[in-house]
Amino acid sequence: MVIDLTKNNSTASIKNIDEDIALQYYKKLNLDHSSPSQEALSDSEFLVRYCLFTQEDRRLLNGSSKMNAGVSIGRASQRYLSKYMFEAEKKLLNEKKSIDQIIDEELKLYDQYQPHNQLDKEEHEDTKNYLVDMIKITCNSLKELDLGNEVASERYCTYKFNGLALEKIGRLDFEQLDKTGKNGKIVELKTKHRSKRKSNNKNGFTWTKGYLPKEVPDINHIRQCAFYWKATGGKVPHLLYVNQDSHVLFTAENCDLLTPEYMEFIIQQDLIKAKIRQNLIVMCKGNPYEMAKLIPPPDFSSYMWKNVQQEYILKAASLWDNI
Repeated sequence: MVIDLTKNNSTASIKNIDEDIALQYYKKLNLDHSSPSQEALSDSEFLVRYCLFTQEDRRLLNGSSKMNAGVSIGRASQRYLSKYMFEAEKKLLNEKKSIDQIIDEELKLYDQYQPHNQLDKEEHEDTKNYLVDMIKITCNSLKELDLGNEVASERYCTYKFNGLALEKIGRLDFEQLDKTGKNGKIVELKTKHRSKRKSNNKNGFTWTKGYLPKEVPDINHIRQCAFYWKATGGKVPHLLYVNQDSHVLFTAENCDLLTPEYMEFIIQQDLIKAKIRQNLIVMCKGNPYEMAKLIPPPDFSSYMWKNVQQEYILKAASLWDNI
């Protein structure tokens, strides 16, 4: 029997949502999958970016110089280390080049970035001073992991959780293809860049080095690794952080959060979160304005909105105009 849950807002009525009903409302929102990055967002950020904004809106949102630098470092290290590069479902043989040639080409791509404001421009120019160092540190750190010759990058991995209408999809930074199950390795790369901060010195500002976690990684990065572990059938996650002069590597050997037991726990916690969002979408019939009545607005002064164009901030805030 199919129950029309939209007629009853009781939490007791949302235990057995029909996946076909949920799919109807996801289709209304033009959503056909979830991802670790989606689930890492707060409920209000998810509501704005994935239920109100269209895919075209999301593509037009300003990025940042730090995101651009992270892409450059990741792409350069993948081109240097990986035998294969995936483009959607296509597995392509990577054209091997020297590290110097790769860096030269990457710097040209890096320079194509268009900053959105003065601070973004200054951070972009500052990062270029140590971008080469970060690429080399990343490449050397990855070589130390002894991933072997059959390494691939950007492969999509998917997993369909019971009770959720949508598949969850992620892309792997680095993956061993010559080993399977618990013997294979996967690597998630995170780059940390300098930031300009106000200071009492004569210049009125200072540059602070990108912070490398020493004992506890970012929990959202653990969530990513846990999903990749699940979706690859148990390949061993390695979480690598790199800044301008050093790196830190986390594995199950030095981080309890990357043990199978904890990763399974956090996967179940994320599953609960995803089910609640799915319930909300069904109860509100995929209407973001109805959902906004149940979710407080985001903090528009936070870093998440620092580079976002004013027109999109106003569009987002309009969700709560009639509360």
